[in-house]
Amino acid sequence: MMSPFIKRAGALTVAICLATLPVLQTAQAAIIQTNEAIDLVERQHQIERINEVISRDSVQKLLIGFGVDPADASARVQTLTAEELQVLEQKFAELPAGSTGALEVIGIVALVIIILELLNVTNLFSEF
Repeated sequence: MMSPFIKRAGALTVAICLATLPVLQTAQAAIIQTNEAIDLVERQHQIERINEVISRDSVQKLLIGFGVDPADASARVQTLTAEELQVLEQKFAELPAGSTGALEVIGIVALVIIILELLNVTNLFSEF
Protein backbone atom coordinates (compact mmCIF):
# COMPACT_ATOMS: atom_id res chain seq x y z
CA MET A 1 0.00 0.00 0.00
CA MET A 2 1.07 3.50 -0.72
CA SER A 3 1.16 6.08 1.98
CA PRO A 4 -0.96 9.23 1.58
CA PHE A 5 2.23 11.33 1.44
CA ILE A 6 3.55 9.44 -1.62
CA LYS A 7 0.15 9.73 -3.35
CA ARG A 8 0.05 13.50 -2.76
CA ALA A 9 3.67 13.94 -3.86
CA GLY A 10 2.98 11.96 -7.04
CA ALA A 11 -0.18 13.94 -7.77
CA LEU A 12 1.66 17.22 -7.19
CA THR A 13 4.50 16.13 -9.50
CA VAL A 14 2.05 15.22 -12.27
CA ALA A 15 0.20 18.53 -11.81
CA ILE A 16 3.45 20.53 -12.07
CA CYS A 17 4.50 18.62 -15.19
CA LEU A 18 1.12 19.23 -16.85
CA ALA A 19 1.13 22.91 -15.87
CA THR A 20 4.61 23.57 -17.30
CA LEU A 21 4.09 21.54 -20.47
CA PRO A 22 2.90 24.48 -22.63
CA VAL A 23 5.85 26.60 -21.47
CA LEU A 24 8.49 24.24 -22.85
CA GLN A 25 10.31 25.43 -25.94
CA THR A 26 10.03 23.47 -29.12
CA ALA A 27 12.80 23.14 -31.63
CA GLN A 28 12.12 24.39 -35.12
CA ALA A 29 14.06 23.45 -38.16
CA ALA A 30 13.97 25.00 -41.57
CA ILE A 31 15.71 24.46 -44.83
CA ILE A 32 18.08 27.26 -45.75
CA GLN A 33 19.49 27.95 -49.15
CA THR A 34 23.15 27.30 -49.90
CA ASN A 35 23.87 30.96 -50.57
CA GLU A 36 22.35 31.88 -47.17
CA ALA A 37 24.66 29.37 -45.47
CA ILE A 38 27.65 30.76 -47.35
CA ASP A 39 26.64 34.31 -46.36
CA LEU A 40 26.45 33.26 -42.70
CA VAL A 41 29.91 31.70 -42.85
CA GLU A 42 31.34 34.73 -44.69
CA ARG A 43 29.78 37.05 -42.10
CA GLN A 44 31.42 35.09 -39.30
CA HIS A 45 34.79 35.27 -41.08
CA GLN A 46 34.41 39.04 -41.52
CA ILE A 47 33.60 39.44 -37.83
CA GLU A 48 36.63 37.33 -36.88
CA ARG A 49 38.95 39.41 -39.12
CA ILE A 50 37.63 42.69 -37.71
CA ASN A 51 37.89 41.43 -34.13
CA GLU A 52 41.46 40.36 -34.90
CA VAL A 53 42.29 43.94 -35.86
CA ILE A 54 40.48 45.28 -32.77
CA SER A 55 42.46 42.93 -30.53
CA ARG A 56 45.80 44.51 -31.52
CA ASP A 57 47.43 46.55 -28.77
CA SER A 58 47.81 49.67 -30.89
CA VAL A 59 44.14 49.63 -31.88
CA GLN A 60 43.03 49.00 -28.30
CA LYS A 61 45.12 51.95 -27.10
CA LEU A 62 43.53 54.11 -29.78
CA LEU A 63 40.03 52.98 -28.80
CA ILE A 64 40.71 53.68 -25.14
CA GLY A 65 42.08 57.09 -26.15
CA PHE A 66 38.72 57.83 -27.80
CA GLY A 67 36.91 56.64 -24.67
CA VAL A 68 35.65 53.38 -26.19
CA ASP A 69 35.91 50.11 -24.32
CA PRO A 70 37.44 47.48 -26.67
CA ALA A 71 34.95 44.89 -25.39
CA ASP A 72 32.09 47.22 -26.35
CA ALA A 73 33.59 47.72 -29.80
CA SER A 74 33.89 43.96 -30.27
CA ALA A 75 30.28 43.49 -29.14
CA ARG A 76 29.16 46.21 -31.55
CA VAL A 77 30.83 44.38 -34.44
CA GLN A 78 28.51 41.43 -33.77
CA THR A 79 25.46 43.63 -34.42
CA LEU A 80 26.64 45.26 -37.65
CA THR A 81 24.73 44.63 -40.87
CA ALA A 82 26.37 42.90 -43.81
CA GLU A 83 26.88 46.21 -45.62
CA GLU A 84 28.47 47.83 -42.56
CA LEU A 85 30.79 44.86 -42.12
CA GLN A 86 31.82 45.10 -45.75
CA VAL A 87 32.58 48.83 -45.50
CA LEU A 88 34.52 48.39 -42.24
CA GLU A 89 36.54 45.51 -43.65
CA GLN A 90 37.38 47.55 -46.77
CA LYS A 91 38.57 50.44 -44.59
CA PHE A 92 40.81 48.08 -42.64
CA ALA A 93 42.17 46.64 -45.89
CA GLU A 94 43.13 50.13 -47.08
CA LEU A 95 45.17 50.84 -43.95
CA PRO A 96 48.89 50.05 -44.06
CA ALA A 97 49.92 46.85 -42.32
CA GLY A 98 52.66 48.55 -40.34
CA SER A 99 53.03 51.95 -38.82
CA THR A 100 55.13 53.27 -41.72
CA GLY A 101 54.69 53.06 -45.46
CA ALA A 102 57.23 52.09 -48.11
CA LEU A 103 58.16 55.69 -48.85
CA GLU A 104 59.04 56.36 -45.21
CA VAL A 105 61.17 53.21 -45.04
CA ILE A 106 63.11 54.21 -48.16
CA GLY A 107 63.65 57.72 -46.75
CA ILE A 108 64.90 56.38 -43.41
CA VAL A 109 67.30 53.95 -45.10
CA ALA A 110 68.64 56.72 -47.36
CA LEU A 111 69.12 59.03 -44.38
CA VAL A 112 71.01 56.35 -42.46
CA ILE A 113 73.28 55.65 -45.46
CA ILE A 114 74.04 59.37 -45.90
CA ILE A 115 74.87 59.77 -42.20
CA LEU A 116 77.15 56.71 -42.28
CA GLU A 117 78.90 58.12 -45.37
CA LEU A 118 79.43 61.50 -43.71
CA LEU A 119 80.92 59.80 -40.66
CA ASN A 120 83.26 57.79 -42.92
CA VAL A 121 81.85 54.50 -41.67
CA THR A 122 81.05 53.38 -45.22
CA ASN A 123 82.61 54.24 -48.58
CA LEU A 124 79.62 53.81 -50.87
CA PHE A 125 79.88 57.17 -52.67
CA SER A 126 83.69 57.36 -52.89
CA GLU A 127 83.79 54.71 -55.60
CA PHE A 128 81.68 56.80 -57.97
